[in-house]
Amino acid sequence: MKKNLISILLASLLLLPGCADYLDQDPEDLNSIQKIFSSDIDTRKWYNRIFSTDFMVQEMHYSSQSPYFWCTDESAYTMEPFVRNISEGKMSPDNYYGYTGYNLYLFVRYYQAIRHCNIFLENVDKCVELGEVERRSMRAEARFMRAYYHYLLLRSYGPIPIATASRTTDQIAATQARTPFADCVEWISSEIDWVCENGMPTTRNESLDLGLPTVGAARAIQSRMLLMAASPLFNGNTVYRNWTNRDGTQLIPQTYDKELWKVAADAAKTVIDMTEYELLKPKEGATFDEIVDNFRAVTTTWGADRNREIIWAQPNTVQWYARCALPARWFGWNGRYSLAIDMVNDFFMADGSESRPLEEWFADRKFSTEPGNGTIADTFWMFCDREPRFYASIHFPNQRLSYAYPNESDNQQDADGYGIVDFWYSGKSGNGSTPGDKNTSGFSVRKNVPLDYCSSKEKSKDTWNLYVPFPIIRLGEVYLNYAEALNEYYGKAKETEILHYLNEIRERAGIPGYERYTTQDDMREKIRHERKIELAWECNRAFDVRRWFTAHGVDGAFNHNAYGLDMSRGDNATDLAFFTLKKVANKRFDIQHYFLPIKSSEVMLNTQLVQAPFY
Repeated sequence: MKKNLISILLASLLLLPGCADYLDQDPEDLNSIQKIFSSDIDTRKWYNRIFSTDFMVQEMHYSSQSPYFWCTDESAYTMEPFVRNISEGKMSPDNYYGYTGYNLYLFVRYYQAIRHCNIFLENVDKCVELGEVERRSMRAEARFMRAYYHYLLLRSYGPIPIATASRTTDQIAATQARTPFADCVEWISSEIDWVCENGMPTTRNESLDLGLPTVGAARAIQSRMLLMAASPLFNGNTVYRNWTNRDGTQLIPQTYDKELWKVAADAAKTVIDMTEYELLKPKEGATFDEIVDNFRAVTTTWGADRNREIIWAQPNTVQWYARCALPARWFGWNGRYSLAIDMVNDFFMADGSESRPLEEWFADRKFSTEPGNGTIADTFWMFCDREPRFYASIHFPNQRLSYAYPNESDNQQDADGYGIVDFWYSGKSGNGSTPGDKNTSGFSVRKNVPLDYCSSKEKSKDTWNLYVPFPIIRLGEVYLNYAEALNEYYGKAKETEILHYLNEIRERAGIPGYERYTTQDDMREKIRHERKIELAWECNRAFDVRRWFTAHGVDGAFNHNAYGLDMSRGDNATDLAFFTLKKVANKRFDIQHYFLPIKSSEVMLNTQLVQAPFY
């Protein structure tokens, strides 16, 4: 039976052996399906797997090291071969980015999930042990997840085949072409409309249903997708005029449609108007440190009593992520989740203004003489007087932090449990002092590390954080979706509303809002810059830059090497040898990289399936 399954998989693009391991039986065996869906317990098991890590690894775990997390201009991470393969533009239909331990060929993975959803939808009504109300709700949720997996494929691979039914054994060899992009969007959006009106829950039991989607989640994903559809990559992009199916069907719309921005704006406003969600804001009169901690809490806490900003998240442990993020002074792996210094410098200053260029910071290298908000004396001046999100999101040299267990400290930390981020070469977190994993740039990510995370190098222990949210989408993003769509459709005519939602994000972050609207082009750049900072290291940047069609070319956002500090030198916090700019990661993004390629073997077997352009 297993040999048969492997043969079928190799023979078809859409064979999704989704549950070959379920009860150790072939899902194509009618008797197995009948047995499963005759039992309410087994039916629920099948239903629960729709949301499992088997399918959603990219969407629910920081530690999955998603290709979209570390292969952007946010990162200088180079440890994993698949990360370098993507970041350096080496990926092709014949040179994919597989990595031992991770199934990162998302094309197959998501179609496996879709097939699993289809089998459920085709059989759930056979389970008479389930009541009609429960079956109605589960049916709506399965249809949403089927639409959601199609959306995930759409944003990565462009126009895709739509699969609305499972295939029997005799249908496996059938070929299927890509569905034009606009038709994909219309189908996914119509599915979301249907589920929101036909049983999708509006609220969840926080203790029993953690991580399951709601009407708000469905509408928020719809908002994100419609914004994508209105964006330059897909809206009248004539670069793709020759991307057609075998029969000549155009796959990317060739005529710009301004009305798509209004559709996106309306979808975002639908979510904003829901009463279930609100920005997580610091208390009135909050100190600088409290504003920092509030922003850290945005992506690490959830529950209606603590954080109503998260619209949909998946529970996970962040122990691996935290170890990779923490400098080695603590019980971490040397801060190997390294950051690009250009990204670090893009955070705003404390007064909300943009930072000066890197060249100015390094032309006249200075250090602080006294403590400030977020810094101590002898801190490189580029890190001083920054906005709170900077200190909430980044580990930087000479930063004083505590990750100590309460009432404990060790020889890595002072009596109060604080230690210094000493990335210079001879420091306890430096590459000269720590074996194994290496930081490449002098910066590592702090965002998404929970406030209550504790670590002790001396005792070789750290916090096992369970059920930390991986925020798939939150209200802060929807505010920015709305501001962007309003600006593109209405321009200055909606000045007050655009500034209101953009400034809600800035003021929550502890920096002044913008007082006036200048030009549509200027506001576009402001909104894009705000997205880069607010949504950093939340898996948004990879798709934002792609949909704006600004990743490639001479000035392409993803088409330049990453720089950092000189990790091979430095004995202390003010050693100028350490504070020297150095290339730390190669980056390349060409025109073909906007869409992931499908493996050559799949295209060869499915003769109707055309490859992504320019490969």
